[in-house]
Amino acid sequence: EELLQEHFNDLIKFVKAKASEDPTSGPDKPITVAEVEPLVKDFASRWKAAIELMHKDVITSFSNFLCGMEILRAALTQLLLYYTRLSDSIKRIPGGSALNKDLVSISSIMYEIRKYSRTF
Repeated sequence: EELLQEHFNDLIKFVKAKASEDPTSGPDKPITVAEVEPLVKDFASRWKAAIELMHKDVITSFSNFLCGMEILRAALTQLLLYYTRLSDSIKRIPGGSALNKDLVSISSIMYEIRKYSRTF
C-alpha cells in the first residue's frame, strides 16, 4: 500500500472515498465525469512509468530478490483492484462512456503485472 501511495495517491484516495458509492444515489453529491477525468488521464499518461519506478525501488530496497518481487506483485495486484473499482464507478456515471477512450484496459495492466511477476 505504501509503495502505491507514492505513485497513485490521488487514485487511491478517490477510490477509498467515492468509488464504492452509487453515483446516482450518493448521500453527498454524485460523482461526475469532470471529477474523474483528471484521474483517468493522469493514470493513462504515467502508469507504465510508475510501475517501472516501483520495480526499480523494490529491486534496490530488498536484498532478497524473491521477497522484493513478492512485495511488488502484491502492490501491483492492489493497484489493479483500485483501478478496477475506478473503472466500475466510471461505468455507473451518466456520461462516463466519454472517458472510455482514456481508460487503460485491465488486460494491459495485467500484462505488465505478469511481465514483472516473472522470476529469474
